[in-house]
Amino acid sequence: MVSPSITAHSRKLSNQVVLPGHYLRNLLDLIRSRGADPQALLIKAGLPVTLPDQLDATLSWSQFQAVITLCCAEIKEPALGLYLGSQLTITTHGLLGLATMSSGNLQQALALICKYITTRSPLLTLTMQQQRQQVSLVLTELQPLADIRQFVVDTFAVALHAILDFVSGHQYRLRQVQFAFARPAHSDLYQAFFPCPVLFNQQDHRFILDAADLAIVSPWADWQVQSQLTAQCEQELQRSQQRQSMAGLIRLMLGRTKGRIPGIEQVAAEFALSSRTLRRRLQQEQTSYQQLVADWRYEMAQHYLLATTLPVQQIGYLLGYADPANFGRAFRREHGFSPQQFRQHDQSAVC
Repeated sequence: MVSPSITAHSRKLSNQVVLPGHYLRNLLDLIRSRGADPQALLIKAGLPVTLPDQLDATLSWSQFQAVITLCCAEIKEPALGLYLGSQLTITTHGLLGLATMSSGNLQQALALICKYITTRSPLLTLTMQQQRQQVSLVLTELQPLADIRQFVVDTFAVALHAILDFVSGHQYRLRQVQFAFARPAHSDLYQAFFPCPVLFNQQDHRFILDAADLAIVSPWADWQVQSQLTAQCEQELQRSQQRQSMAGLIRLMLGRTKGRIPGIEQVAAEFALSSRTLRRRLQQEQTSYQQLVADWRYEMAQHYLLATTLPVQQIGYLLGYADPANFGRAFRREHGFSPQQFRQHDQSAVC
């Protein structure tokens, strides 16, 4: 469970972000195969029954969360994310899947996934870190996922493994999978989806593989096709950004900052705007850059404290506080007690 305050705050803020409905049909097909009525579920969620047939379907956070919550409740399957991820083939990922498939090797495929993952889901980002003989693929939540966190992360993790396995011609070796959430009751089931040790209660969501595997050549490598598809992925990325509000774009950008909150001038430059124009557009959306940063910090502070095992000092850094003491003082002003006291008091609310 997640505390009511963070759930309500997350719903309010996340509705600034437009979510693509790429995998909605796959999800509904899965629950139909288990005896549920997808149309009745869509109606219950307040969505048109024709939504899955729309090529450019989009959902608000509330709609996205409602559909997934209702699906899990309808078929009473806590491992629904694992099963959905296993249903997603390389082609269900659209242009990104095809571009990944035609990459020269696994490293090129991963670079594409890291760059264009937001065209499939703006809720997550993937980064590649290489250390000596190993490579870590770190999956980061750009905003709190509340009660559907495990579902979303499970789906992406299983789908990512399937993509890498396919692109490498079943040659790559996944050494370990780490999840930041607590060990679920069905934890033994994860071994059916991942051919390696799976750890829980870790500091982040992470895949670990051998660095040598990055050079594995894809059986379907075609540099001309890959070049054309990459250009189309870039166009799709621009279109997906255009669908977002300015507040939504900034919110997603803040999720990728990792310890450094940019000034409004830098943000404006990134969007090819003057700071004056950016302020005016945010004012039209009834917010400001300062308010977006404050709201993002408020929400993410609770998320990190309740849903991860990250040290308080590191959380302060991720939220852009150069001095951890400043984070502690700001948090105490907002909540009336320290971050550590908040974590201990709400330990039972960890999702």
